[in-house]
Amino acid sequence: MSVNNDHNHFCIYCGAKLEPNQKFCIRCGERVFHEEKVVEPVPSKYGKIIDDLEEEYDFKQRRATELVEKLFDPNHMAYNKFSSSIKKSNQLFSNQLNVTRKMVELDSDNNELVEKEIDDKIKTLETFIDKMDDLINELVIRSRSEERRVGKECRS
Repeated sequence: MSVNNDHNHFCIYCGAKLEPNQKFCIRCGERVFHEEKVVEPVPSKYGKIIDDLEEEYDFKQRRATELVEKLFDPNHMAYNKFSSSIKKSNQLFSNQLNVTRKMVELDSDNNELVEKEIDDKIKTLETFIDKMDDLINELVIRSRSEERRVGKECRS
């Protein structure tokens, strides 16, 4: 919470008009009364949306990592490929998330242009989540085909 040190516009002792930041009344010499107003921060309409996107992304990237570790030996080229893709995605998502949060912090006036940019950033975050879904689907398909291959080998 911040305190706005606004003051009355007239001296409470003699009624003289006061100027901003004036410490003493120029007519009667009394100390100017400063009224402290507590300014409550208004929660952003974007806070929960951004938190939910972060939570969803974290869940999906953990799932993708688990699948990579289940499917591939750490020395396998595919393990390195998928692991580095997840790592790079995590870094990019984190950067976009931080930028989005900073934009929300700076948008205290609910400026339409800033809100449009925030909405665009949210779409970008959603795209990262969609791409992580695509990766999970690819890994699940690979896992199922591997299970079928191993099953056929066992029956032979």
